[in-house]
Amino acid sequence: MYSERLLWVDWLKFLAIFGIIGIHVSSNFINSNLFTLEWYSNIFAMSMFRYGIVIFIMVSGFLLLRKQQPLSTIPKRFKRIVVPFIFWLLIYSIIKVVITKELGDDWTLFGLVRFIINGFLYPTTVTVQFWYVYMILGLYMLSPILSRWIQNAPIREIEYFLLVWAILTVIQFLNIDTMFIDYFRYFLGAIGYFVLGYYLTIKESDLLKSTRFGLILVIVGILITFLGTIVFSFFAHNLSLFFIRLGDLTPGSCLEAIGLFIIIKNINFEGINSKFNEIATRISIESYGIYLVNVLVVNFIFLMPINLTSFIFLKILLISIIVLIICYGIIYVMNRIPLLDMINNQ
Repeated sequence: MYSERLLWVDWLKFLAIFGIIGIHVSSNFINSNLFTLEWYSNIFAMSMFRYGIVIFIMVSGFLLLRKQQPLSTIPKRFKRIVVPFIFWLLIYSIIKVVITKELGDDWTLFGLVRFIINGFLYPTTVTVQFWYVYMILGLYMLSPILSRWIQNAPIREIEYFLLVWAILTVIQFLNIDTMFIDYFRYFLGAIGYFVLGYYLTIKESDLLKSTRFGLILVIVGILITFLGTIVFSFFAHNLSLFFIRLGDLTPGSCLEAIGLFIIIKNINFEGINSKFNEIATRISIESYGIYLVNVLVVNFIFLMPINLTSFIFLKILLISIIVLIICYGIIYVMNRIPLLDMINNQ
């Protein structure tokens, strides 16, 4: 069943969805008292998991840019993204309006419809992770153009693009107020990660074949986010999220994701127990559905009095594992129910 799949890609997607769940779980502890052991543990966990969404984008870039994408592929790819998105947007909206009383106790059907329509226009008003949907759709729309360019571009052109993207992204990250950023926006955003995922697989370099180098990048990336958050919070006398941002266009997240990409790309997964590979592959296949539902499960779990351990970092890991299992179970059951099975199997 899985013989033709790229195991390293499945493992990256498995780790990516676990990292994203870890971010959403750890965000529930973000309001703990500053500079306590609990706060340090949570900030470290949040720093460690920042690679999640970046890896997803990089893997998508590798898969889509390694061969030319004809325009005829766009409708099918859109369907795979949009149909599950519509379903879960409706579910989240109904829960927020009917159960959690987002519109108050006197909500109306008209108010619910308006909430849903607004959710399509501004998905993050429904739930935070839905921003990813429109971002990846935009990259899918660009993929026929990007793939044709990148398949014919010399490596120096790709490196030129990535260099300009990196410089402008750092300038934007530092919040430097300059007009030219407004006119160079076509170099900014997730498109850099998209191209980077492809570049890291074609570039011939001893460093890109070194798991030790990858590990160094992971550690440096985590420390940038972790220590940066501590220092900025100290001087602000409040929690600073300067290094922790939606979309993770930050130096720490970027270095961590590149390092993890290099490590996983260079591991021979054929030598690992087939059961572990099968688990990673199954999670990988359902990773988009898991991504859409995970915040709902996280919110539900935090409504219950769960006290697995007093050590916050370990608690975040355990809850993240539980959330991953429940999310996979939900998608697994949906795939075996008539009509619902069509949502995740476009």
